Order: sequence, then C-alpha cells, then structure tokens
Amino acid sequence: MPDPDSPASPSAPPLVVDLDGTLVRGDLAMEAMIVVARRGLGPLLALLAMLLRGRGALKTWLARVAPVDPARLAYRPQVLARITQARAQGRPVWLATAAHRRNALRVAAHVGLFDAVLASDHRHNLKGPRKLAAIGAQAGGQPFDYLGDSPADRPIWQAARCALTVGVASHCAHEQRLGPAPRRLRALARAARPHQWAKNALVFVPLASSGLLTQPAELARSLVAFACLSLIASGVYLINDLLDIEADRLHPRKARRPLAAGELSVPQALIAALGSTVLGLSMALALLPPAAFVAMVAYCALTLAYSLRLKAAMIADVLTLACLYTLRIIAGALALEVPVSSWLLLFSVFFFLSLGYLKRYVELLGSPRATHELLSGRGYVPADADIVAPSGIAAGMVAILVLVLFAEAMGRTGTYASPEWLWLLPLPLLYWLNRIWMMARRGQVDSDPVAFAITDTRSLAVGAIMAGLLLVAKFAHVPVHLLALVKP
Repeated sequence: MPDPDSPASPSAPPLVVDLDGTLVRGDLAMEAMIVVARRGLGPLLALLAMLLRGRGALKTWLARVAPVDPARLAYRPQVLARITQARAQGRPVWLATAAHRRNALRVAAHVGLFDAVLASDHRHNLKGPRKLAAIGAQAGGQPFDYLGDSPADRPIWQAARCALTVGVASHCAHEQRLGPAPRRLRALARAARPHQWAKNALVFVPLASSGLLTQPAELARSLVAFACLSLIASGVYLINDLLDIEADRLHPRKARRPLAAGELSVPQALIAALGSTVLGLSMALALLPPAAFVAMVAYCALTLAYSLRLKAAMIADVLTLACLYTLRIIAGALALEVPVSSWLLLFSVFFFLSLGYLKRYVELLGSPRATHELLSGRGYVPADADIVAPSGIAAGMVAILVLVLFAEAMGRTGTYASPEWLWLLPLPLLYWLNRIWMMARRGQVDSDPVAFAITDTRSLAVGAIMAGLLLVAKFAHVPVHLLALVKP
C-alpha cells in the first residue's frame, strides 16, 4: 500500500477531503434545515416546499437563507492535522463535498488550507459517483488520496490510491483510519441525559405521602410513571439539543454535548427523539390510568413549548420550569389515583420557581456578554441579575412560609401523630436555600441547581433530615413534656 505520509515528489497525488462528517462533525444542510425550521411556521412551510424540488434546489435555497458560519463548526483536529501535513509535503489539497458550493467556499476560506473546491450546485448533487467523476476530471486521470466518512464514499475509496477514513470501514485493502470508529450508542446515551432522570423522582412523592410505599402494585405504577416521564424527557432533551446546535457550540460547557460536538448526527438524534417520546407516551396509555396519560401528554407538550419558544421568554421560562416540576408530582398522584395535597403543590410551585430563577442567575453571572446584550436563546441580559436574584430568593422564602402554614394547619387535623415536629421543617430548608444562593453568587453552582443538589453531600443531608422530620411527625408519639418544649 502506498504510504501517504512519505515525502512528496513533484508529481505527488493530491489529498481530497470530504466536508460533512469528515472535515467537520455534522452535516451542513441538515443543520441549516434545523435553523430554518425553528424560525417559525412560514419558514417551515417554505422548507417543506423546497424538499419537493430536489436536493440541488434545496441546498441552493438553504445556502442562501441560512448560510453557514464556518467559525461555529466543529472541526476534526486529526483531519486538519493530516491536511497540514500534506501541504507541508507540497501536495495539493482539494475539498470535495456534496454541500452547496457557497457554503463549501466559506469553509475553505475560513480554514485557508485548500487549493481547489469541488461542490454541489443547483443542478448537480456532488455525491458518490458524481463526486468521483468530478475528482477524476480535476485530477486529469492521475492518482489521488481520498479522506471521507460515509458509505457513499466507497466508490471513491476504491478508485483512490489510499482510502483514508475517520473511523468508518471503507472495505478497501488500501485503507487507513484516522481515529477509532464513532461510538454512536455511547453518544446517544449521553445525549439522552439519564442523570436528569433524577428530577422525575418527584413522581414518588405522592406514593410516600399517601402511605402506599409498601404496596407492590402501587410501587409498580409509580415506577412505570417514572419510566414514562424519563423517556419523554430524553426525547425532548434531544429535540432541544437539535434546536440549539449553533448556540451550544459557542458555550464552553455545552459544546461537549454529542450533537454540538458532532458525535451524533441530526437524523440519528431526530429518530431517537421521536422513538423515545412515542414509547414513553405509549407506555403511559397502556399501563397507567387515563388521567395519568393526560398528565404525560401535558408534560410533553409543555416541555416542547419550553424548548421551542418559552425558554427564550423572560419570566415565562422560570414559571414554566416550576410548572413542569409540579406536573411531575401531579402525574405521580394520578398514576396512583390518589388526591394530592394542595399544600404540596403550592410549596412545589414556589420552591422550584426559586430554583428556576437560580438557574437563570447562574447563567447571567457567568455570561461574557455586555451588560445589556441578550444571552443566546434567553430573554435576559446580564444586568437582569440584580432583579433575578431577589426574585428567586423571595420565591424561596414564600416556599418556607408555605411550610410554616402547613405545620399550623396540620396541627388541627389530627392526621399527624406529632404535628409539632412539622415546625422544624423550615429550618433545614432555610439553611439550604441561603447556602445554595450564596454558593451561586460565588460561582460554585452549576447552571442546573437540581443536578447540583443531587450530587452535593450537604444537600442530600438536608433532604434526609426533612424526610426524617416528616416521618417522625407522621408516626411518632412524642412524650408530653417534650411537646411542651416545641409548642409556639
């Protein structure tokens, strides 16, 4: 097999490099379609109409209405290194791609390492045999090396002197791989964000509060509700990442998400999102009461509305987050067909409203944007932090007030064996809320406070203390002389 790394001769063969999936992680046309679709109903209908006119016309239209920003693309470092090496050897380097010529020229100009560009236009889609013919015409029948990533490239690999791939098998004897094969399943698992499923544990709150925790049948229904919510949530997370590809690539942490990093393609993510969402709703329809299924549909619709529009709406975004957390509790109660306490719902709304404001506060605090410049995909500017923080702290204090009123009300109902213990509940929560807001101000909290709480030792300890106080109040009979000490 010829060695493509050997010093070049005056007639050294050119290195031909593919664009989509090879030079960059991702597909320019697919990502442009996502950009157009999220602009609204009008652009979406125009996109659907262009799909009927063929790939050439579609790519030409996308290149005009949603031109690529080459600075935002995720380039493969090993491919750039191979191109740099070829140029150091004096070899010509060509970019050959099925992407539209306008976008290909933009990328080539940004990279600054290509001697020629072969790309699609409104009449020809340069893919497979057509790309091979264009490369052959450019090379004048001389040998060339080809670097690609797709099964559609196999005719080109077979005709090339050396078949270079980015981890995909070319099935050629003269193959050379640049890096391991892509791990799609691992990338898909990361994109589904299973660590976020912990939020769905709220469906077990009605199970615990209704005293049915030891009933196997009721526990099974709560587990089914948890699984349904988790599948729906993962599907919506994938859709959210599809819509935010460009914005995520500019974010220091979110740029590592599988879609933004190009580890997962747009079609793969879209199929997985639809499959996960449909499976979750189907399970709810088949295994849970009708009211619980309606709650799942409402959760799915509200989550989609948040991803598509509401997350960019000031104030409405945090209100939606609070409603989504509360809806998990409602879904858990409807799955068991038990009533849910109005105290619990009221506490949930204000508590998670506080955490929603905290999430935005952390984003505002860490933003490099100017004081009055909108955050990408949000309805806030950094100057809003002075309003967001007090609003979040106030919502947290209202949640604590709800606990106090709850303790007062339960003392007169007789449903708790020792309701005086409920008066201690606000103390650990007051400590925790003040602590997490102070840590946020110091930059010690991640953008998701719930994810922080489930990994923070003190937060878990506070949760255990509050659960213990509830159990003692519900079932324990405290001696009379101790009761006198805790009465207000």
